[in-house]
Amino acid sequence: MFLRQELPVRLANIMKEISLLPDNLLRTPSVQLVQSWYVQSLQEILDFKDKSLEDSGTIHSFTDTVIKIRNRHNDVIPTMAQGVIEYKESFGIDPVTSQNVQYFLDRFYMSRISIRMLLNQHSLLFGGKNNPAHPKHIGSIDPSCNVVEVVRDGYESAKSLCDLYYMSSPELILEELNSK
Repeated sequence: MFLRQELPVRLANIMKEISLLPDNLLRTPSVQLVQSWYVQSLQEILDFKDKSLEDSGTIHSFTDTVIKIRNRHNDVIPTMAQGVIEYKESFGIDPVTSQNVQYFLDRFYMSRISIRMLLNQHSLLFGGKNNPAHPKHIGSIDPSCNVVEVVRDGYESAKSLCDLYYMSSPELILEELNSK
């Protein structure tokens, strides 16, 4: 029920942000393709708006649709990046436009991550298959996850890249609250 309400909101928000891109970027074939994927996904989710929550057929069909949407969006990142390349090659880019496009891409990719997490979680919980590699996970969520270790590992990876490319990196300052 949550996903049937939340997913259309998130998809519509992304579609609105895409529509605010510069016209020449919107006209690139790659950005038009990404835009069409979001339109199709929104339409498919809205088809379930008034269907019964108790009907097992509806739940199964909804889960199949969620999986189809997730798979359709597998290539969103490289396709959007290709659109930006097409735009730059055709029209060049000024610093202000570049900054605005980068701001959009940051928000777009963060939104995509949250949508993808919701799609994955739903498909794992309701797809009828458990993950034998992680039998204690609840969908994709590890209830025993050590968040501090995950943050430290992410920091070490980012630190290595920063040191490689910029010859320095910031120190990690991590404060753990509510530890056991």
